[in-house]
Formats: sequence, structure tokens, C-alpha cells
Amino acid sequence: MTDTWGVPGPVFAGLYGGLLLLPALALLIGRVLLGRGRAGGAPERGEQLALLTGGRARAAEFVVARLLEQQVVRLDGTGRLSRVKGSASDDLGRAALLKVGKHGTSIDRVRATVADHPAMRELEAGLIGRGLLADARKVRSTWVFAAVAYWLLVVFGVVRLIAGASTGHPVGYLLALLAAGVAAAIVVTVKARNAPAVKATAAGRAAAAEARRAGTLVTGPAGAVAAGGFEGHPEKDVRLAVSRATQQAAARTRRRARFAGAGGGTAVGYWGGSSCSGGSSSCGGGGGGCGGGGGGGCGG
Repeated sequence: MTDTWGVPGPVFAGLYGGLLLLPALALLIGRVLLGRGRAGGAPERGEQLALLTGGRARAAEFVVARLLEQQVVRLDGTGRLSRVKGSASDDLGRAALLKVGKHGTSIDRVRATVADHPAMRELEAGLIGRGLLADARKVRSTWVFAAVAYWLLVVFGVVRLIAGASTGHPVGYLLALLAAGVAAAIVVTVKARNAPAVKATAAGRAAAAEARRAGTLVTGPAGAVAAGGFEGHPEKDVRLAVSRATQQAAARTRRRARFAGAGGGTAVGYWGGSSCSGGSSSCGGGGGGCGGGGGGGCGG
């Protein structure tokens, strides 16, 4: 019996196993290089420091904390923001005040609005260009490359498996490797489909640490928030109010999820009940036939 494609099965299995490691190795190298970044100077504004320490959410918290520090807005015990007086001098601050409006709103809604503002994305892009934040598009492209490579290897393995099995060669080892390849392809594909979060590079973390040591951007309540989020705000009442607002937002999300699940279950139960009712009438009409040995078909 000649070897499939002129390559013995054990040799091909070893080669195929090595090929399966290559996309993972390329992915690891790409992530390391992208995560290293480059020295792009220190952050110059509180929003930039917040982006380096906690992403858009932290930067949005800094914007709100600055408005609180300037007494442009106030925060009640439930985590609801309302306007006091004055205005903001930057686009992010104005976006926050616009969301607060005349009647006030939850701090979580304001944070979400500010985090998704075009000005925030511009700040983020600037730090990416300086090598202080990892480029999410490039990070995602490494996952896409690995996913494509894995699926091509899966197809290659299936072709070899079919060729070997059709000529009576043992394919147990190849089958196990192929299963591992499919699992890896699925995992990497899921990662490639999800947009990765923008994170600070090693250079960005070093720049943030240097800014903390310098102390210029971390003075006052807003500076404390830029460095550590609202958990680091010096006023206990503010920390508690923000915590309550976050808990309430999480509870609303859980209720919506339960309601959506209950709605789906109700719909299924309703339509299923109608079908069963119709089936019961049909069975009832031919009960004798069912009893005479058609019970299985009736139940189905």
C-alpha cells in the first residue's frame, strides 16, 4: 500500500501539528509587538491620562468629575446629575451637559454618551498615533489572519483525511489533530468577530506611571478620578452615589434581559399550546385508531 501523497501518515501528522502551531505563534508575536508600543511622550491632559489608565469609560468619568469639581453640575445620593450653573469649555464637557439637560439624568447615561463622543475617539486616535494605545484595528487584523489560516488548515486536513481514509490508511492521529484545528479555528473566529477594547501599550502604561509620579495631572478630585476612576474620588458621598447608580444600571440591564427571556418563553408556550391543542383535537377525533396501535404516531 503506497503512502497518501507519498508522505507517510505519522510524518504528515507531525508536519500538520507543526502547521497548526504557526498561526498561534504569529498571533502571539503580533500581539506582543502591538502591545509594546513606542515612547510617545507623556499625557498632556487629564482625559489622555484617563484613557491610558481605564479607556473611554475612565475618560468619561474624568469629564464628569471635572464638572462636579467646577460645580457646574451636582450629584445626588442616587447617582443622578443635574445642572447648577455655568458651562463647559470643551466638546466633551458640553456633550455631558447636553445629556444632563434641564431635568437631569443618571451619571451612567452621561458616561455612556461622553465615552462614545467623536471628540473622545479623536483623543484616542491621537494616543494610538503616538504609540501609547494599541490600535484596535491592527489587533483585530491579527485575529482575522489567524482565523483565516486555521480554516485553511482545517480544509487541508479534511482533504488529507478523505484521501487517506479512501485508500484504507489509518487516520486516527490526523482526526485528533483536525479536531484540535477546528476548535482553534472556532475560538479565533469568535475573537476576530468581536471588536477588541483599546488598551494602553507598555509605553502607554509607562507614560501614565510617569504622569502619576509627576503629579501635575492627578491633583484635585478630577485628577484622582483620571488616575483611578470614581473609586479613587476623595469624597465618600460621591463614591457611594456613583456605586448606587452603577448598581441600578446593572439591575435594569438584568431586568431587561429577564423580560426579553420571559417574552420569548411566552411566545413559544403560546404557539406550542395552540399546536398541541390542534393535535389533541385531531387525536381525539381518531382516538380509536390511536388506541388501536396508532398511539406513537399520535404522540409524535
